[in-house]
Amino acid sequence: MDADDILSYPGQPEEKEDPQKSTSQTQVLTNYSKLTLKVKHIHVYRVEIINLDASTSTAMHTTDQESDHSPPIIPIREVQEQPIRCAVFQKAQQSSPELQKLVFDEKNYAYSGKNTHKKWKDLDGQQYILDIPYSTNDFACTFQLSVKHQRSYDVDTLEKYCRGETDLKANSGYIQGMMFALDTVLRLGARVFTDVDGRNMDPAMKINTVCGFDILWAYRFTTKAGRNALYVNVSAKSVPITNQPNLLLLSKALLKTKRDIADEVQSASSAVPVSAWASKVGPILVDLAVQIPGSSDEHRVKAVTTRSAQEQAGPEGDDCSIVQHYKRRFGLHTTDPQAPCAQLADDTLVPLEHCVLSRPQYLRLFRGPAHDHLMLRSAIKPAARMALLQHAIDMLVKAESRELATIGMQINQKLETLPAQVLSPPKILGKDRKPLEIQKHQYWSYTADSKIENSKQLVSWAVVVFASKEIVPLNQISTFISQLVKTSQDTGLDVRNTQPPIQYAAATSDIKHTLEDACNAASKQAKASAQLIVCVLPSSSSALYGEIKRVALTVVGVQTQCVRSHNARGANRTKLLSMIALKINIKLGGTSLSLSPKDRPCMDIPTMVVSADVSHNTETRNMSVAAIVSSVDLQASRFQGTVMQHPQRLEYIENYDAIIRQCLRAFYAATRQKPQRIMYYRDGVNDSQMDTVKRLELQAIYKGCSLIEPGYRPKVTMVIARKRHSTRFVLQQQNADEMQNCVAGTVIKDAITSPSIYSFFAASHSSIHGVTKAPYYLVMHDDSNFDPQELRQLTYNLSFTYPISMRTATMPASLYYAHRLSGAGRLQLNHPFNELPRFQSPEKTAEEKEKASSKNKKKKKKQVEPELHLVPVHKNIEGTMYFM
Repeated sequence: MDADDILSYPGQPEEKEDPQKSTSQTQVLTNYSKLTLKVKHIHVYRVEIINLDASTSTAMHTTDQESDHSPPIIPIREVQEQPIRCAVFQKAQQSSPELQKLVFDEKNYAYSGKNTHKKWKDLDGQQYILDIPYSTNDFACTFQLSVKHQRSYDVDTLEKYCRGETDLKANSGYIQGMMFALDTVLRLGARVFTDVDGRNMDPAMKINTVCGFDILWAYRFTTKAGRNALYVNVSAKSVPITNQPNLLLLSKALLKTKRDIADEVQSASSAVPVSAWASKVGPILVDLAVQIPGSSDEHRVKAVTTRSAQEQAGPEGDDCSIVQHYKRRFGLHTTDPQAPCAQLADDTLVPLEHCVLSRPQYLRLFRGPAHDHLMLRSAIKPAARMALLQHAIDMLVKAESRELATIGMQINQKLETLPAQVLSPPKILGKDRKPLEIQKHQYWSYTADSKIENSKQLVSWAVVVFASKEIVPLNQISTFISQLVKTSQDTGLDVRNTQPPIQYAAATSDIKHTLEDACNAASKQAKASAQLIVCVLPSSSSALYGEIKRVALTVVGVQTQCVRSHNARGANRTKLLSMIALKINIKLGGTSLSLSPKDRPCMDIPTMVVSADVSHNTETRNMSVAAIVSSVDLQASRFQGTVMQHPQRLEYIENYDAIIRQCLRAFYAATRQKPQRIMYYRDGVNDSQMDTVKRLELQAIYKGCSLIEPGYRPKVTMVIARKRHSTRFVLQQQNADEMQNCVAGTVIKDAITSPSIYSFFAASHSSIHGVTKAPYYLVMHDDSNFDPQELRQLTYNLSFTYPISMRTATMPASLYYAHRLSGAGRLQLNHPFNELPRFQSPEKTAEEKEKASSKNKKKKKKQVEPELHLVPVHKNIEGTMYFM
C-alpha cells in the first residue's frame, strides 16, 4: 500500500436509508454550545520580558572586597516568574494603547483578533518594544517588554475545515495551532468564576460534607471544531476542597469510617494507630500549603511521620520532644500529642495541630471511605448535571469578559440539542442456540431454560485460604463453596466435583509451594490434572495478588480465581457468584454467549477481530506495556492475548508484524481458515499521534500477513476508540430511562463529530450512576468500504459479548480484553523486566539484511536498538483467556 493511502482518512460517508434496518430517531441534549468568531484572523504574538537592571542588581550584592574590582558582566535575565510577567504586561497595557487589544496568556504569548502589529513602527511593524518601570515592597527595577508578531490564522480556513471543504485534518499543525489559541483565550475568559486553588469554581453550588472537605464543581471550557460549526464544550468535575482550619482536624475527618460518616460524627470514633496515619492520610496531605508558627510564608507538606509528636524528638540541640519544643518556644499547647507530625519540604517537623490551612485547597490523592462519600455525593442525576453545565454557560456569557470580546468570540447561551438514533439490540444465543431475553437494550440473565452457550467441566480444583481459620472459619468457606457450586450449576457450568479440598496458608508463605500443594491435592482427589485454584485473599493487597498470578501463570501453569475474604464471608450474593462462575468457565475454555449470524454485520466472511492497547503507567523504569488480543473463532467469542513490554514510552507497537503473524496462526489453528478480513479496534490514541500509529501499525499488519504467505492480504478496517473525553449526552425526558440517561444503543454521528474523519459516538450501555459516557470511535482505515450503519451496529453488538457480565460493556469486548492485559497484565505477571525473554523479530530476507548491513557501515556511532520483551506465560496457559 502506498504511503498516501495509509495516511488518508475515510471521510464522513453518505447515509443510505434502509427501511429493513430497525433504528429509531430521537433527540439528545449535549454539553456543547455553538461558537461564532466575529473576526477574520487570529494573530499570535511572542512576548518577552527582560530585567534591564539584572546586572546592576547583582553587582549591588557584592562584598566590600569585591567592590574594588569591576562588577562581573552578567547577561540580562529574562523574567520567568509568572506574577511579575502578568503585572508588567498589565501595566504596559495601561500605559500603551497599542497593547490594549491583546490577550496575554500569562506565559509567553498574546492573542488578538485585530492586526494591531500593522500600527507598530519598530522593525517594519513586526515588533513593539517598551520599557516599564516597576516596583514593589521588595524591589524596584526597569523591565523591557518586547511583543513580536509570530503568525496569523485565517478564520475562513477554519470554517472551511468545519464544512469539509479543505484537505486539512484534525491533527494538522495549522488546525491544532488555531484551536490551541482559541482554547487559551477561552480559558482566560472563563475567569469570571471564583479561583479556588487554581480552578474555576462557583461557591454557590457547594456541597457540604462531614469528611473534612466541601465538594465544589470545577468548570472547564474547551473549543471543538465540529461538522459545519464551531462549538464550546463545558464540563464539570467534582473537586474536594478543604474546609478545616488545620491538618489535625482535617486528618481526623478523613479517618472517619463509613458508620462515622453515616452518623455525621465530628471526628473518627475509633482510635487509629499513629503508625497508620502515614499510609491512610499521609498521601492526601502531601503538597498541601500550610502556615507554621514563627513564619509568615507558606510551606509544603512532604510527609507524615510514623511516630507521635510526643515521641518525636525536637530540633537538634533542644533536649525535648516536639510537643515540648513548641510549648517552650511559641507558647503553643498541643491538645493531641499522640497525633503524628507533618514533615515539611525543608524536613522541619510540626505537630499537625499547628499546621494552619490559611486558604481552601484541593485534596489530590484520595482514598478510603471519604473517597466513597465524595463519589456518592457527586453522582448527581444526568438532568441535574446538565442544569449545572447550563448554569456555567449562563455565567460565562453574561459576564461578557474582555478576553472573549477581544478575540471576537460569541457563545450561544443555550446548550445544543442534536439528532441521534437508537440501535436495536442484537439476538444473543446461549445453550443449544436458544436466544437470551434482553431487557432495556442491555440486561439479560441465565435461567434453567437459557444457560451459557458452551460449558466446560470443572473436575479437578482446590481452594486455598491465605488467612487464618480465626479470620475466615472453615464453615464459612464451606458455605461459600456450596453457594458457588450451586450458582455455577444454575448458570450452566458443569461442576463435577462439588467438594474440593480446602487448604489454609499464611499470606507470607511460599506461593509456589502453596499452589503446588493445592494442585497435588486436587489431582489426588479427582485423579486428573488440576484445572483451577480458588484463592481467598485477606485483603486487596496488590503485592499478594500479583505474586499469586505470576507464580500460577508463569511457573505452576494453573488457572486461578481470586476472591476477597469479606466476599467469601458474606451472605448469598447471587450477582457476585454468577460473575465468578462466568469467569471460571471462560478461563477453562468455555463461552458464555455468541451473536446470531445476522447480528454480525461486516463479518459475513472469515473475520479476525484484533484489539490493542498501550499502558504507560508502569512501575519498572517507566516501561510501556502493550497488549494485543485476537479472536480465535468465527463468532469473535474466544480470544488469545499477548503482552509485550517496551523499554521506551512508545504509543505505537513495535514488532507488530510478528505479533500479527502469531495471531493469524492461532486463528488458523482453531478454525482451519485464514481470515479474509481483519477488524482492528485500537484503544487510546490522541490526535497528535494518530498519523504515526496508523502508518506504522497498518504497515505492520500488512507485513505480518505477507509473512504468512506472499501476496496474502486480507481487508483491514481500523477503528480508534476513545473514552477520555468530556462529551456527555442526555436524552429528552420522554425518551430517557429511569436514570434520565441515554438508553443503550444511542448513536450520535453529526454536528460534534470530526469534520474530516468518519467518526461517531456510541453509548453501548446506560450508566447506573451519573451520566453515561459514550466512547468516541474514529474510523482510520477501511478497505471494505462498509456501510456506516453496519459498522456502528457491529461496534454496538460486540459490546454484548463481554463474557463475565450479564449486561453490555461500554465498548466492544475485545477492547476490554486488551485493557485488562495492558493495565492488569503487568500486575498479574509481575515479572522483573531484566529477566524477561528477548522478543525475536521475524527473520529478514537476504535483501533486507544487505540493506541493513550497508546502513550500519555508514553509521559513525553504534546505536543500541530498543529491547522488546514478551511477558512469559506457562505452556499450560497459552491460548487461554487467563486475563479474565
